Amino acid sequence: MLFTRTARKIKILKNIVSTLICLLGIHILIREFLCRNRVAILMYHDAKPEVFAKHIAYLSRHWTLISLDVLVDAIYEKDFSRIPAKSVIITIDDGHAGNIELLDLFKQYRIRPTLFVCTQIINTYRHFWFKIEGQSKAERERLKRLPTAERLAHLKRTTDFEPEKVYPDRQALNIVEMKEMGENVDFQPHTQFHPILPYCTEAECRQEILGSKVDLEKLLGVGCSHFSYPNGDYTEREIEIVKASGFRSARTTVIGWNTLATAPYQLKTVPIADDAGFALFRAQLTTIPQRLSKCVNALSHRVPPR
Repeated sequence: MLFTRTARKIKILKNIVSTLICLLGIHILIREFLCRNRVAILMYHDAKPEVFAKHIAYLSRHWTLISLDVLVDAIYEKDFSRIPAKSVIITIDDGHAGNIELLDLFKQYRIRPTLFVCTQIINTYRHFWFKIEGQSKAERERLKRLPTAERLAHLKRTTDFEPEKVYPDRQALNIVEMKEMGENVDFQPHTQFHPILPYCTEAECRQEILGSKVDLEKLLGVGCSHFSYPNGDYTEREIEIVKASGFRSARTTVIGWNTLATAPYQLKTVPIADDAGFALFRAQLTTIPQRLSKCVNALSHRVPPR
């Protein structure tokens, strides 16, 4: 109940703030001045074509769309001279089956987004553990904080979910779709089964990170250079394993823009709601609604003093 009330408050706050940002032109000021020499990595999951089309049309008019490789190369070379002003990178997490519906838009706008996929869920009829029917957001958030073995045991007991169980319907992209998208999409790993890495044992963590790289390179016959931490959770252990696995970068969910000083294994992001209307989308490009949401969440979950 508390989680539901908090979600309602956040939604109302977002709508009010987004309207004010657009009416006052704050999104334009931030874009033209604060973001001029910074790079925004947008993060989507399963946006529908009709929503994404409006977003990408706006970005193509007011920003420059670049690839993740361009940013990472600039960070390693300590040279931002080849990074256009107001640059944006599109990333999409998980590998949802609906992502294939965005391909025509990728072609139309000549962009090459990075799709971070869960390599033991794509090309199967397995399901994402966080997309179980009837699972509330509050329950999903609680499960994220359990050790992997405990979380899986709970899901098996309560929903008969198993990571390798085959279901009638498909939730993720298959190999035919991925090959069709290949020329217009940069596929990269997002672990094998989307665990929360800091809650894995070291052996589980290494398998999820390195194993996903091996999986995807074998499946597509291409090298993998970039990684995305599931749920954005990582510690120094995860950074070291990502480095040792041969990745050149890793994207977090830390809100913000990237500069020459950004650590390549701690790339920041600008989360975008998959269903964001035009006002909310423009406001989210400033990161103000996302930061306010985090503050409200933190205050709502703070334990009151006795």
